[in-house]
Amino acid sequence: MSTSPLSQDQSSRARKNYTVLMQRLASIGNAPVAHAVGCDEATISRMKPEKFEQFAQILAVLDLKIVPSEMRCFNQRDIEAIFHQAKRWMEHVQNVDQLEEG
Repeated sequence: MSTSPLSQDQSSRARKNYTVLMQRLASIGNAPVAHAVGCDEATISRMKPEKFEQFAQILAVLDLKIVPSEMRCFNQRDIEAIFHQAKRWMEHVQNVDQLEEG
């Protein structure tokens, strides 16, 4: 079975995934994570460099990304449409008083 390297976009996404993963792990610590998943802290430490990087690459190949749970993801085309509509509306507004008019 032949393997192909990650594309430039996938490599970039993998690096970002890995960075977010490592930052969050550093902020929480190995012990709580290990306890939550039922392994010892040393297992998490051993996974850090290679296995977590590999996991980040897998996510990138699957076209997935790691984001904090408080973040919300939106379709770029939807946001572009909203911005377009807002810009069009603002072209017609000459002053603040017009915003009160229905």
